[in-house]
Amino acid sequence: MVELYIVRHGETDTNFTGKINGSATDLNLNKTGRDQVNYLEKHLNINDFDEVYASPLKRAQETATILNQGVHEIKTDARLREINYGAWDGLVAADVHEKFPKCFDEHGYLTEDYSDYSKDAETYKSVIDRLQLFINDMAKKDDEKILVVCHGFVIRSFIQLVTQAQNIEDILEPANAGVSKVTISKTGRTYLAYYNRLENL
Repeated sequence: MVELYIVRHGETDTNFTGKINGSATDLNLNKTGRDQVNYLEKHLNINDFDEVYASPLKRAQETATILNQGVHEIKTDARLREINYGAWDGLVAADVHEKFPKCFDEHGYLTEDYSDYSKDAETYKSVIDRLQLFINDMAKKDDEKILVVCHGFVIRSFIQLVTQAQNIEDILEPANAGVSKVTISKTGRTYLAYYNRLENL
């Protein structure tokens, strides 16, 4: 059984100010974000893990570095990068909502058809497709415990794949430095063990 412990990066200034925070917005963690990740680091033993994978974006790399404590090689995987929101990346979400209210659900998340309105935006399907490839590769491993550091929308997409939820809008975004555990059986079947924990991993 492969165990994936999927961590959302700590807070960035764009998270704090309510901006759309995709792959084109590449910031380091802010002080709160570093505090969140340092808190998480105290609740996991990195020596229990066999591998560490992270998105190439700065916020994920910094989060992985804090959690890793120099123990493992951090394997950067572009398939874990956040969705690219195109022309809307980095804009204040409330401003975009005012102009395109039908592109937001009741939780303030962008709906799947947002990419019809934001120039050069990545589709939800594109994210699902690259994450499925990542899961397929993880399924080929022996019994391993793997730390995966990535992003809010990517984690929601992971959970949609694992649970086969029909609509990603049914899955709320995990907290910064929240952890979700997914297991992959020898047959390649995936299971959700828990979602969005901040301790007691």
